[in-house]
Amino acid sequence: MVAVLSFIASFLGRDVQSNSFRSIYYLGGKSELTAAIKAAIDEVDPSGGRVCDLFAGSCAVGGSLAAYREVTTVDVQEYSRVLCSAILNPPCMSAPHIDSVISRIKSSERAEQILTCIEPLIDYEQQCIDAAKNQNSLPLVELLESQPLVARNSVRQSRGSALDDVANESIRRLKKNDLWNSPDTTISRFFGGVYFSFAQARMLDTFLMQAEDSKPNLKDTLKAAALSTASVLVNTVGKQFAQPLRPKNKAGVVKKSLATVVDRDRSMDALEMYKTWLGKYSALRAATGKHQILRQDYLEAITDQASSLSVLYADPPYTRDHYSRFYHVLETMCLRDNPALSNVTKGGQVTISRGLYREDRHQSPFCIRSLAPGAFAALFNEARKNELPLVLSYSPHEAGDGTHPRVVSMEQIIESARSYFDRVDVCVVDGITHNMLNRSGLKLKTRDNAEILLKCYC
Repeated sequence: MVAVLSFIASFLGRDVQSNSFRSIYYLGGKSELTAAIKAAIDEVDPSGGRVCDLFAGSCAVGGSLAAYREVTTVDVQEYSRVLCSAILNPPCMSAPHIDSVISRIKSSERAEQILTCIEPLIDYEQQCIDAAKNQNSLPLVELLESQPLVARNSVRQSRGSALDDVANESIRRLKKNDLWNSPDTTISRFFGGVYFSFAQARMLDTFLMQAEDSKPNLKDTLKAAALSTASVLVNTVGKQFAQPLRPKNKAGVVKKSLATVVDRDRSMDALEMYKTWLGKYSALRAATGKHQILRQDYLEAITDQASSLSVLYADPPYTRDHYSRFYHVLETMCLRDNPALSNVTKGGQVTISRGLYREDRHQSPFCIRSLAPGAFAALFNEARKNELPLVLSYSPHEAGDGTHPRVVSMEQIIESARSYFDRVDVCVVDGITHNMLNRSGLKLKTRDNAEILLKCYC
């Protein structure tokens, strides 16, 4: 799984120096894999017609192909639609225009109201970080292991803890100002103190408010800049959204690097980072042709759009890890709703999931062993029925190689594809490796052949 930061940074030409997942995709035709995908698509469909990227994600492949063909991107999640829209249909924003956006953010009365409400938590969080830097990590550990504001409202908190007192005071102020359950405080209530500092979460809420109040042609770009900013700010191992930071090791001992890691990420200036990303998105050149961005199920999209398409590209997930675990924060940022959080049972007690996952987060059938064969068969059948050639990406796994097991083997997929298409060629992309978490204890082995393309001809 690759973080949004790496996808977008590579597209915008930004050298990301962080512990984030690094993307194997470098848009604009800069990687061997991108070039191989383009070549495979041209082979199965020499016409140069519209290509449909069925699992568009962060628009890595779709954004690259847009330089050569008209593109339709498809994904079931809203964050993907936002990113694809910002990349494929960028607006023209001058430097003065960007400065105007920043000025409106700085002068927002609503933002100041939110600041007043959560200021007790902002101040307390900084006190915790300062104490940890001075060898007293206990208050910071308590903060990092505590539940978000939205969960605190649903359980009775005992008084006496300094954290409880400031959290209850912030909740009281939010309710008094009609900001509880408001979309204007979604990030502060759900993710403040967990994935971001409370100060950063409040700014992310402000960026999204500004996007919602902007002209229709600017909304997705302003939202996309907020998503990219969040991907830089997020305070987790690996700069991803699957799990919040764990302040203690397995032995229950506070990690030595805790204060450094928390201070490094939570001291970053959200507004300056947002302005930087606005500039990068605004500098994108509009791609040639007319592109289409759909938030839709992959099979429905093929059925609905078949008459306008020439070829399909698909890179569905292959492991038991659901993509939505890594993007649920970004999805909530785009929807600005009040989702129910999924629960887990630990020691006989039911509590909200540590990752604060949406209860309704998408569970891909491609990640479920019992459903994946049928999902691939349905994809092949729908493509063949509509006479659409297909290029499918697959990352192979071999027993004992240290990578996550695939729920469907490459041999099974090839056999299934050949039962639907007239011809299926297998292309090994050499020199490509999947980069893993940039931490020695979490690294998975790389393989010489990390990507295989199935070229399916009708």
